[in-house]
Amino acid sequence: MKFSDLFIPKIARSDPKVREQAVMECNDKELLKRVIQNDKDEHVRKVAKQRIEDLTAGELNGQGAYAR
Repeated sequence: MKFSDLFIPKIARSDPKVREQAVMECNDKELLKRVIQNDKDEHVRKVAKQRIEDLTAGELNGQGAYAR
């Protein structure tokens, strides 16, 4: 972990595993879209895409974005 990581959100940290965990906990579709567009790690981008799909499916099933 870089020292500068202490001052930024987990979703923007240098460690892809930390970013992946942050993506899995995120309910903000716009933020997840930015991760898909900008994250340098392919796996993190895939997890963000799957998270959006999960959130959308939950909304369509009447569970809302915060159900889990």
